[in-house]
Amino acid sequence: MTEAAHTTSSNAPRQPRHVTIANSVGFGIGDFYGGGQTTLTATYLSLFWTRFCGLDIQTAQGIIGGCTVLGAFLALFFGTLSDNLYRYPVGRRFGRRRLLMLIMAPSLLVGVFLWIPGLPAAVYCLIYVAWIALFQIFMTAYNALPGEMTTDFRGRTLLSTTRLYISNGSSTLIPLIGSAILSARGEDHPSSYQLFTISFTIMFALAMFVCWKTTWEMSPEEAGFGAWVGVPHEHRRIGFTGWMRRAGIVAHDYASTLRIRAFRQHLGIYLLLMCAMDVFGQTFAYFVIFDWGQSAAFASLLLTMTVLALPLMPVCNWLLLNFGPRRVYAIGFTGIGTGAVMMIAAWLLRVTGVLTGTAWMVFTVAGTVVFFAFRTSAGFMPWQLFPLIADVDQIVTERSRSATFAGVQAFFRQLCSGVVAMGVGGVLALTGFDATRDAQPMSAQIGLACSTGGIYLLAVTIGWVISRRLRLDRATDLELLRETDRLRGGGAKRDVDPHTRRTVEELTGVKYEDVWPDAKA
Repeated sequence: MTEAAHTTSSNAPRQPRHVTIANSVGFGIGDFYGGGQTTLTATYLSLFWTRFCGLDIQTAQGIIGGCTVLGAFLALFFGTLSDNLYRYPVGRRFGRRRLLMLIMAPSLLVGVFLWIPGLPAAVYCLIYVAWIALFQIFMTAYNALPGEMTTDFRGRTLLSTTRLYISNGSSTLIPLIGSAILSARGEDHPSSYQLFTISFTIMFALAMFVCWKTTWEMSPEEAGFGAWVGVPHEHRRIGFTGWMRRAGIVAHDYASTLRIRAFRQHLGIYLLLMCAMDVFGQTFAYFVIFDWGQSAAFASLLLTMTVLALPLMPVCNWLLLNFGPRRVYAIGFTGIGTGAVMMIAAWLLRVTGVLTGTAWMVFTVAGTVVFFAFRTSAGFMPWQLFPLIADVDQIVTERSRSATFAGVQAFFRQLCSGVVAMGVGGVLALTGFDATRDAQPMSAQIGLACSTGGIYLLAVTIGWVISRRLRLDRATDLELLRETDRLRGGGAKRDVDPHTRRTVEELTGVKYEDVWPDAKA
């Protein structure tokens, strides 16, 4: 059998596969890395670099922020690469999503060098660039899988919920183990940090291999690349003009994602939550140490409050299915704001001496519990809604562009997070913050409080306003899919139900006459 023939048979259209609990766990293990690496680097990397590697706060945050901005542009490249790998024999043989995940598994071990003291700042920067690039590969390939593994809403919800369980589990496990090790071995030795940071880096690589092994994706035919199956790839020079033309097509493809109204709304809320979470992760340990006067081990222990996400996940899922995204967002945003106010109040109560001892500790822990409990419900929603975005886009473009949307989402997240990280580093430096001191001036304490809790208050306020206009939910997605199937089957646009027409226009932001261009008028 020739290679072309083998490829055709192996990628022939399949019967839809049912997502089981085992499938969802295999998929979710991938986010042991996704959620875990964010917690690991956001919580400990800047702290490790400023304490043991000779970097000041502005340099450390500058490297993290600058590399994150670079990662934003890498996200666009990898999004296009992932969506178009079926054009090439290697993609048709190994998959357009899973091939990238297979490459990632051993490559993640480069992260070990982030935790080696004594290297020049330029080397840390180069290693972090590679680390960020690998994360962008993961985001574009992994986020597209739920929409490709099944079109069933419950199946997608199972995948996303299991993913969030495991992601929150890793986000809880890392600071829990970190707190135990730092308490037992001391916080003044780099080996204490290296023991758990390097161990988790190795576990990330293993998790990525398991995820690659247990997932599947659309075949070339299902993804709209059937014409490429069995066609030998021609190696030819396209010249500078050809490359510029392709770059223009890619840029237009990415820009066109912002045409979709539901994606713009989702993206706005997602960026607010993720940027706030990134800054919180980078400053929380400093906030606990210098504003609350506690240890890094205590900060790590408080971060284990993310374990509250595990029992609350089914509750969030039930609320989503019965009340829709808008109410879940409203509940989450209200709770996050309350928790953030309580954490800032804990600092003020300590500074003024109004609350001390056990009473202060109870109030502080209570505020942290409220914050993390409600952050779960708000953070749960973007990952439930993202697989539906490609459904909204498909009725406009007649294409499945999950990775393109993942690339755009990752681009804006990394761009915004990078700019914010550099901004926070600069602001803290201006306030007189110096991580090598045992105490900070009041100006630096105010800067830490604003960076840790204040930014979340701003994010949830704006996010609540956006969420009030969100129309994408289980019912509207099902209505949209039915209309897509009708148009794909040759149905005429003039026969559309008025309610369906209104739903399509509200979700897409496009006039109904302009959707599914090949449909009969």
